[in-house]
Amino acid sequence: MNKQFKNLFKILLIAVVLTGCAGQKTFHEFARAGDTIALAAGWQQKFSRDNITVSITDVNGVNTVYAPGNLSVRGAINFYPDPLSSMIVSRETGQDLTTFAQTYAQTITANFTAGDRDWWQTTVFIDLPVALAEGVALIEITNPEGEYASSTVDIVAGTGSNSTFEATYTTPLDNIKFKAMERMAHATINFSATTIPHAVELIITHDPDANNGGAGIAYVSNPRGDVKNLLWTDDGLNTHVIITPVNNVTLGAMQDFKFYIAGGVTNLNILSVNAFDNAGVPVIGVSASIN
Repeated sequence: MNKQFKNLFKILLIAVVLTGCAGQKTFHEFARAGDTIALAAGWQQKFSRDNITVSITDVNGVNTVYAPGNLSVRGAINFYPDPLSSMIVSRETGQDLTTFAQTYAQTITANFTAGDRDWWQTTVFIDLPVALAEGVALIEITNPEGEYASSTVDIVAGTGSNSTFEATYTTPLDNIKFKAMERMAHATINFSATTIPHAVELIITHDPDANNGGAGIAYVSNPRGDVKNLLWTDDGLNTHVIITPVNNVTLGAMQDFKFYIAGGVTNLNILSVNAFDNAGVPVIGVSASIN
């Protein structure tokens, strides 16, 4: 990637991802009509270019709407904090390795993710309309799931231009490449229980995969590999998953057991769930759901 693109992502990761919430202004907060801007949309679960509607209202009340799939919405990409950042390591070790690092982490989990430690910042890249009036414009983003984000951008004089996101080892990052960085269709496996277990084993069935006359190849993703181990195998019809905590320390919340299944396999169903305490004794009342 060239210097322009690397610096854009570096600033987004530092100034946006670590805030744990949606931005109040775009990046950059000043732009010309026709420029490309980035909007920190917060911890969105379902944003993608194919389902978000972007409404841009200029200072004169003139409204421009980009419908889902509009190519002026370049992409909606999730950025994760560095797993070795002070905020992550401080939270997991119970010490402030830098000033207030635990406080910042607790602010995110308490106010934005309801205790879920799978953090990200959804960032939407947008080409502004070329006819925006000078002054503060409001950008609002919605999707059919009811998710919402908004920011303002101060439109200044001048003729803007869409960023080409030049890259060193490939052609410019066009909409096809942006799409490749977006989160794709997946299933989320969530757990509930009256007593938090130490380990969980489950088997999930699905329709035959591409190697067995069907579609897709199962891929299991662990959102927090630093807090839990996730072992999995798939035989083309069944996905077998075993979850254990790192450091042999039982996880603090059932939502920390969450994981994802992607890859295009269809008709997922939970066949069995078995849970155990740290002595290997079965724990009753643990269930899983597919969302």
